[in-house]
Amino acid sequence: MQITKKDLEKNQVELTIEVSVEEIKPHLEKAAQKISAQHKLPGFRPGKAPLEMVKNKFGEMMLLQEALDFVISDSYFKAITREKLEAVGQPQINVEKMAPNNPIVYKAIVSLLPKVTLGEWQKEEVKRQEAKATQEDIDKTLEQLATMNVKETVADRISKKGDKVEVDFEVLIDKVVIEGGKNHKYPVVLGENKMIPGFEDHLVGLKAKDKKEFELKFPDKYFEKNLAGKLATFKVEVVAVYEREMPKLDDTFAKTIGFESLTKLKEQLEQNITQDKELKERQRLEGELISALVKSATIGDVPENLIENEIHKMSHELEHNIRSQGMDMAGYLKSINKTQEDLKKDFKPQALERIKAALVLRQLSIEEKLKVEEKEIDQEIAKQKETYKGNQEATKNIEATNYRQYLANMMTNQKVIDFITDKIVK
Repeated sequence: MQITKKDLEKNQVELTIEVSVEEIKPHLEKAAQKISAQHKLPGFRPGKAPLEMVKNKFGEMMLLQEALDFVISDSYFKAITREKLEAVGQPQINVEKMAPNNPIVYKAIVSLLPKVTLGEWQKEEVKRQEAKATQEDIDKTLEQLATMNVKETVADRISKKGDKVEVDFEVLIDKVVIEGGKNHKYPVVLGENKMIPGFEDHLVGLKAKDKKEFELKFPDKYFEKNLAGKLATFKVEVVAVYEREMPKLDDTFAKTIGFESLTKLKEQLEQNITQDKELKERQRLEGELISALVKSATIGDVPENLIENEIHKMSHELEHNIRSQGMDMAGYLKSINKTQEDLKKDFKPQALERIKAALVLRQLSIEEKLKVEEKEIDQEIAKQKETYKGNQEATKNIEATNYRQYLANMMTNQKVIDFITDKIVK
């Protein structure tokens, strides 16, 4: 096999690979087996017909075409190994010469893993912040729990602040109802200010069956950009007014939600809030640690296909999150007034940062010889399988080879994070 290497811009190389007739022969045998497995030949079991019979029956060119994938897969791997290239992603392949009884010649444009030189990251300093529930946190959560258990009674009177009103309303711009602008029995708690400024004020003093029409301007920074700053007409009819009675925060209330006393409820809330804050603090620390590493490092050009792959991954993550909330991607894109292409452009800077983070963590793990042993991965897999015992689908996913590799990467990264934490977190 002959290899000619040519350096390209943006951390890519072009390999011209020539595979000899002799090197092609074993792949022709595999191609013959594949063809005879798909097309029955008299006197032979599927996949067992000899090479010459397959060649005579289907022609040399078909045999060569079928062997091409085998040839490229095998020779490309040998080429990047011989040239000691750290390739990332799939290469761009262009076959230049292919004919029976001749060498196969093809070009492969290979994206390379960017070179990373770590800087003096040890000189950086990241400060740990206190992660503890405050009395204000506990009081706020208690208030939320009380709101969830509020008693509502229909009130035959005009509405006032603190009431809940159910309203039918339409939103019109230029006398046309906007998309999604018709709402039936929409609940509004007067004073919570969850609607656009001024909307709730217009509902104060109304009773059931009252109708009202008024104009309001959408905020300039409204999340639906097509409505931002526009003047709209609102046509409202009150369906019902409800008086809201908040529960008293005492032992009786605590018992209604499964605690023996208010004191026990507050203790549990303190524990839950503290754990949540600790998790967020760990995530903040990790982000700052990785930023410190990236900031001090010198990173070579990141190939476009690597960025595209990361954008693709981010798009799938977003879609999964959207579906878990009961929405679909098309509806989400419409709500933010963007296309899939717009989203990809928005993702690009973040994708680049994620790649740089992965690169510096990898480089540090190599330089400091931080790696995860196979037995550590086995232990983590056993632990996860015990957690999901009885869930066949989860167990199957945990046992998959690609998940093992994902777990190895994740655990290695955690070792790197722990290593940096010991060095620069104060």
